[in-house]
Amino acid sequence: MLELFTNEFTILIFAAILSVISPVKGLFFSVLGLLVFKEVLSGRLYKVFLNNAIPIVVMGAMVFFSAIAFTSRSINESLLTVCSYFFCILLGYIYGKAKNDDWVESALLMLRNVMVFACLFSFVLEIALGQRLVTNGSFSFLQTVTIDNPSMYRLRSFFGHAIVFGQMIVIAVVINYKLETCRMKRLLCSVVLLVALLLTKSRSAWIILIALASVYLIFRLKNPEYSKWNLIALLVPAVLLLVFILYKFGLFNFVASRFGELETDVSYSQRSGAIAYIIHSFLSRPLFWLTGNGYGSSRMTMLGTTVEISGFSTVDNGFLAMLYEYGFLGICSFVFLLISAGIGSFRSGCELDQVLFSVSCICCAELMFYCELGWWVPTVILFVSCGLVLGRTSARYSDLCESGPILISE
Repeated sequence: MLELFTNEFTILIFAAILSVISPVKGLFFSVLGLLVFKEVLSGRLYKVFLNNAIPIVVMGAMVFFSAIAFTSRSINESLLTVCSYFFCILLGYIYGKAKNDDWVESALLMLRNVMVFACLFSFVLEIALGQRLVTNGSFSFLQTVTIDNPSMYRLRSFFGHAIVFGQMIVIAVVINYKLETCRMKRLLCSVVLLVALLLTKSRSAWIILIALASVYLIFRLKNPEYSKWNLIALLVPAVLLLVFILYKFGLFNFVASRFGELETDVSYSQRSGAIAYIIHSFLSRPLFWLTGNGYGSSRMTMLGTTVEISGFSTVDNGFLAMLYEYGFLGICSFVFLLISAGIGSFRSGCELDQVLFSVSCICCAELMFYCELGWWVPTVILFVSCGLVLGRTSARYSDLCESGPILISE
């Protein structure tokens, strides 16, 4: 429990969660600002800026922020939000250079613990008590769940939306499987997380989890040191148990129907129509292709039209929203960040770095299904995880340079 008060990554995550349900406006930005100020006082921020590559990145970021602010309708909100992205990456980079493996692992496991609690909280509040936590403006309250068909209800815990909750559960599943050393605890947490994931009824989360499991199995099967029979012995009981749970609770047909109704689903029609509309709007304004139309512009554009749902303000595709708001400059910077983190994690050969990059990939994959950068919890995890990988890669390279060349006597 001590990590909650001493681990900066954990503090940021809790601040992001509280910003969803707390009546205090600007809570997350205040906590982020205090953590940045702490690094200024410690001198670590100054040491990072002494790096030859960092001043170039900072200058580029200043130009980028200026361009975004110039094109945005709300300059203050634009700078506050976009600078927060940058400082999350920067803090992750600093922590990656300064902190050890235990610090990173404890932060990730604490995130897993938070998600297990969120699942149990959702079971009790939404299923047992029939209530849900609702945030409206600057205050939160409990609302009775009133739905004609309870089987259609989707758990969302205190994350505000089932898609966000499902995404966070997938992240917790990966962390739990890769980092939890106690087999019994890993099993119990997996059961809680997977049951909650099913009850979110989030198709995107299911797709991402299946894709990750497939990639993991492919790499396992290619590993000559790992017995295929051991893998089969683990998989068969797990698959049979999952099928039994789906059948027993009547979720098997529902899961199949969720994918079968894609063509007639209102959310599918809204998403596909919004994507087509925002692409057309972006291409019709070539002067803003480089810098984008400014922070929040995709929301204002969508409010000006009706695809399927009146007053629906999101594109439901984070990459297109990013392209529309920040232009090619923004989307290319984001892709460069992700590729750099990926290269660093695989070159290191460190499992912890690969877990961090996997977490970043989950966040990026969900960008195809909703505008993630409008939700601070996954946004913080995405940018801090990338920064951690880059910082750890830089620290590893610095240690290698300081050790000097290895002399081999003939």
